[in-house]
Amino acid sequence: MDTRLSEFEPISIQKYVQELDLLANPILNAKEKEFLADFYEFIEKNLDKDLRALEELNYYVEEPTQDKKRDIVIKIMKKLAENGYYSTTLNENEYEVGKITRNALIAYALCGGRWSDYSERYIAGNWSIEMGRLAGGTLYCNPVNYKANDYQREKFLNPIAKDGAIAASAMTEFNAGSDIFRMELNLQVTDDKVIAKGKKVFITNGMIADYIILYGRINNGPLGAVIVDTEHQQLKNFRSARIRTYGMRDAFVSRLIFDRVELPRENLLQGNGLDIAFHQLTEERLVIGAEALGDAMKKLLYSHTYALHRRQFEQRLHEYQVIRFPISANIRQLNLLLTALINYTRELDKRPELGGSKLMAAQAMGLKIQTTELAFEAATHCFRTMGGRGFIRQYSNPIGLLDAYCMLHGGGSNYVLEDSESRRLFKYKPTRRELEDVIPKIDL
Repeated sequence: MDTRLSEFEPISIQKYVQELDLLANPILNAKEKEFLADFYEFIEKNLDKDLRALEELNYYVEEPTQDKKRDIVIKIMKKLAENGYYSTTLNENEYEVGKITRNALIAYALCGGRWSDYSERYIAGNWSIEMGRLAGGTLYCNPVNYKANDYQREKFLNPIAKDGAIAASAMTEFNAGSDIFRMELNLQVTDDKVIAKGKKVFITNGMIADYIILYGRINNGPLGAVIVDTEHQQLKNFRSARIRTYGMRDAFVSRLIFDRVELPRENLLQGNGLDIAFHQLTEERLVIGAEALGDAMKKLLYSHTYALHRRQFEQRLHEYQVIRFPISANIRQLNLLLTALINYTRELDKRPELGGSKLMAAQAMGLKIQTTELAFEAATHCFRTMGGRGFIRQYSNPIGLLDAYCMLHGGGSNYVLEDSESRRLFKYKPTRRELEDVIPKIDL
């Protein structure tokens, strides 16, 4: 059953907003703009049709759509991989833009979409798809690349980073949440095999993944990590099921059960699991920040368009200050946080050793919290601007209205770190001068 009402006009982006165009933002240099422009062109030519097909499936209820979505998502990831956009781990020498900056720009563009001057229409953005790319291309590839030996790189990294096989990172648990120190999954290691027993939850890509990096306690002691080849989800004693979330409707967020799953010993990554897990977290936090900013930009575009065209009490909505002022304030905040984000990614690209810096990790977490809060605020204002239309799929689907609600928790960090050191620079909304003055001077 199609849930759309023919009496309602479709909402579509109809006006270019320079303040929301990253290609017009002076924070990016020429090489970064060239890379971003190429990626926008790639989205328009190669992904827009697939992204709109995913949106179309979300209008239907009481009809099976999961298999159709899975096929589209897998196809998108392969297209990204073929052009070097799925993982930025192995192709550092192919670009003049650093891999972490590229990762962030891809995330921003894939979440936010863009108005195309050539086509004179909005090219779709989708946060769910970007979360799938992050799960496989960053959260899986980065730690595997960090610790894998030659055999493991050939068997468990290249198929994902180069060929676009779907991958996932299994860390979060039912009782521990994102608190890695309370992790309970057991990895019983013997001379020739690893036996995994436990459960994981909120694992993006979990039920469609070919490979999973699984974190647990080695013989109930120190943390470790092992690569799971799911054998196309047919691995014995392994089960996965989808979790239905309020937003992120195109992301295969999953529950995983490992009921004494036997894995070859050579799948075990050498090193402490805590070190392996935390190796990619600073980059992950910055990429999620870029995702949130892209999503906020998308919602601001829709709010701006709707306010210009919707009439209420004989006036267009943009004539009311209660509608217009929050849009302007959010646009200013978006550009301030973009300044911080790009400065951080450039620093990490120039000085990779900062990936192990506690201060850099804390600042990245603070930025992640602030950007997800902005995405949430932009979504709330967009919902308020649309009124009753915001309640229905017809209007909420193209906007991804509830996506930010799924990300606001920040992996539990909003509650744990609200007033801690991770919020030092981001406890309040800084001015552009403060960001430009402070960020380059931080002794990391």
